[in-house]
Amino acid sequence: MTYSTSVADVFAPMFRHAPDFVSVSDVEGRVHYVNPAGSALIGLRWDATQNLSIDDVFTAVGADHGTDLASSVRDAATWTGDATLLHLVTQERIPVSTSAFVINGTGDDRPMIASIHRDLRDRRSHDQQLQNALDSSSFRVSEQRVVAELSQLALRGRLDELLASAADAAVELMGARCAFVTRLHTAPATLETVAQSGSFLPFGNLPPALDSLPGYAIDVNRAVVCTDPASETRFSADILGAHGLPNGVAVPIAGTGRAWGALTVLGTTNNSVAAGDLSVLDTVADILSAAIRRVDLEAELRYRSLRDPLTGLPNRALAYDRIDSALERHAGRNTHTAVMLIDLDDFKSINDSLGHEAGDAALIGLAQRLARAARAGDTVARLGGDEFVAVCENIEDPQECYAMAEAFAEAVRAPIVLDGNELQITASIGMALAESAMVGAELIRRADVAMYRAKDSGPDNTAMFDTDDRDQARRQLALSTDLRGALDHDDLTLEYQPIFDIASGRITAVEALARWNHPTLGVVSPATFVPVAERTGLINSLGLWALRTACEQAAEWQAISDIGMRVNVSALQLRQPNFVAEVTAVLLNTKLPVGKLGLEITETVWLADTVQVRDALTALHALGVSILLDDLGSGHNSVTYLNRYPVIEAFKIDQAYIQAMPGRRPEAIVSAIVSLAHAFDVSVVGEGVETQTQLDRLRESGCDLAQGFLLAGPASASEVTSMLLERSAG
Repeated sequence: MTYSTSVADVFAPMFRHAPDFVSVSDVEGRVHYVNPAGSALIGLRWDATQNLSIDDVFTAVGADHGTDLASSVRDAATWTGDATLLHLVTQERIPVSTSAFVINGTGDDRPMIASIHRDLRDRRSHDQQLQNALDSSSFRVSEQRVVAELSQLALRGRLDELLASAADAAVELMGARCAFVTRLHTAPATLETVAQSGSFLPFGNLPPALDSLPGYAIDVNRAVVCTDPASETRFSADILGAHGLPNGVAVPIAGTGRAWGALTVLGTTNNSVAAGDLSVLDTVADILSAAIRRVDLEAELRYRSLRDPLTGLPNRALAYDRIDSALERHAGRNTHTAVMLIDLDDFKSINDSLGHEAGDAALIGLAQRLARAARAGDTVARLGGDEFVAVCENIEDPQECYAMAEAFAEAVRAPIVLDGNELQITASIGMALAESAMVGAELIRRADVAMYRAKDSGPDNTAMFDTDDRDQARRQLALSTDLRGALDHDDLTLEYQPIFDIASGRITAVEALARWNHPTLGVVSPATFVPVAERTGLINSLGLWALRTACEQAAEWQAISDIGMRVNVSALQLRQPNFVAEVTAVLLNTKLPVGKLGLEITETVWLADTVQVRDALTALHALGVSILLDDLGSGHNSVTYLNRYPVIEAFKIDQAYIQAMPGRRPEAIVSAIVSLAHAFDVSVVGEGVETQTQLDRLRESGCDLAQGFLLAGPASASEVTSMLLERSAG
């Protein structure tokens, strides 16, 4: 074909001097322009491209039958990836990195395809040059091997093994009589020998600071060489003279924020010491320093993983471990272990009236008070939200338990000043005393039952688990047994409530809602049977049934609509190590596209802030499952969690704010939430919409989605199917 003068005129000035292959072709792949660098790359004169198709020289890497670049770009508007170009003279395949995209025409002009191919051979040559430079390092082969081995230990090994290996390596590399690693202790000031290697052992501990070679090196924070022990005045060189050693060198080892210790080598035959070249010892000391920092960091991370990030108290995981340990210690003794659940009364009102920052400040202050009220050896932990737990050992009788509970209650009652407001906060406390052979889970369950009884009596009450609570527990057990049977016999059902796009009115997703019609009790609310499932260990079975059933239904609906499915998830499910695998299996078995599933979590799930929960949500997000934060505003500190863990794709505003509209304050809160969400590129759902005015206010605030009885209530699968068919037909 002939050259397109207009194409050449437009693109030649832009790409004539470009170093990469640049071509412009039509949507059938016929080349209209190739820049000089591109012609040279494939061995063709730049003005001899008539009748050339880009696909004559282009092949995508990894494609079974090649990739037609023109059709790929035409279908998707863009294509990027690794490919090869064919040299038309030598037939050599040239590796390139390719980017191609459509250039839309104006008027009657047809769209064109521009492609840019970057030659990767120069990059590989550069990589090889870098490798050659590394291979020619000044380290000898033995030094490289030792450093590599120590580096591996520093990354993954135990610190004591690394220190011993470092002492052995120093002897080998320096040709020394002995080497040892000392650690600095400040109270009292001593140098502890923690690893040693060589021909005369042991040394034991050494004088600190200026009184020894390693102490002096630590004190001046630099490598120190001694080549004449007899005339040494900076420190005591008696150890060298006593063993007839001609020299010694010590290199300080840095720790986290302060000196950790020193690596010392005595009686070397390596001439580098006399020449002052201590690079090998500096490298070994740096490796030890990096490993020490790693160990310190791991210890810090372990500490943080067992601590509540807001208050600094032990978290749920550590509290439960302390309970189990206390029960083991007190097995067979006359004293008891007591667990007290301390739940702050109506703490949500503080967050709502004064804001979450004030609420956080109150929690921090109350946590400190509770910790001070505890006896030495007892544990006060934060379970999440406004709930704390106290683990008290060596309790003689119930009276002592009540006295401890009163001390905690009084610590909470003391007035607290926030933003100039003096507040009176109270707590409901549930207590349980361990009996013989009782496990920690049962003790916690009893305290939880007692705490709810205390709350039922009004704020600022305390209750001890007793026989009446046992009756309540039996009723819960009976309900859990019936629930287990309902799950086994498929007696539960799901209803689905649509979620609408406010701008278009289109149904974008449905939320799955569990329903249970008990044979004798009638309709049992999810607010009743879900907590029973959580307390009795059925929540995983219930949640998996709901997830599987909802995904099966959503997969069927894909034939008539591309709506998504939203399923509620309990924090207890997220703490299960195999939860992500279960979600993956459900998606595979139901063949529901992964992007159509969204999991709704409450704000309190984030308050747990355990490593397991964070890892599970991160893995689900990476899988492609949407994560939605339900009831925004009902918990606390959501902005912090959104910033720290950017896996949330949608907010659901707590319906209390929606149902309070119209009104200046709730409308301002809703608008602020929408603005915040959009700043984080997060969509917003307004739930509980019951009036047209509420929907109009949500639309004015910029809210993306809405859900509520005004638009559609929960309905059966067949009713939703009919609704979808009607909408698709309309």
